[in-house]
Amino acid sequence: MTSSKPKSSYVVKFASTEADQDLLQAVEQALADQTYKSFSDLCKQALRLMLIPTETTVALPLLTALEQQVMTLQLQLMQLEQRSKEAQAAHAPAQNYTELQQQVEQLTERVSWLEQKCTTLEEPPTPASDAPDPLLSRLAPLLEDF
Repeated sequence: MTSSKPKSSYVVKFASTEADQDLLQAVEQALADQTYKSFSDLCKQALRLMLIPTETTVALPLLTALEQQVMTLQLQLMQLEQRSKEAQAAHAPAQNYTELQQQVEQLTERVSWLEQKCTTLEEPPTPASDAPDPLLSRLAPLLEDF
């Protein structure tokens, strides 16, 4: 069973332009490295890569679009963080004022407590009773005898 299509042969001509000469050198290097069996195999592989889409070439635009969306989201996140910092800075004086007010109230309560404690300590102690202690009055003559 032979193919009904006739075999085709194509010729590649390299012009004397710098781009063509660079390409020719790359082709000669690939053939010298024996990466490909023949010039025909090299051309077929290059044409496959260029003309037949692979999963990678199909996924590349999708990946690029996703990367762009990620960058957009990162930019939006940075903007939100900046706005949040600005909002906190705007509310910070009011919050600081409230905190200072609470601290002043706590200190006022402490001062009042200390004043009450000082007043209690300054009151004269209750005078000792002038009645002699019965135990001491019995022991006093014994001590005098000694």
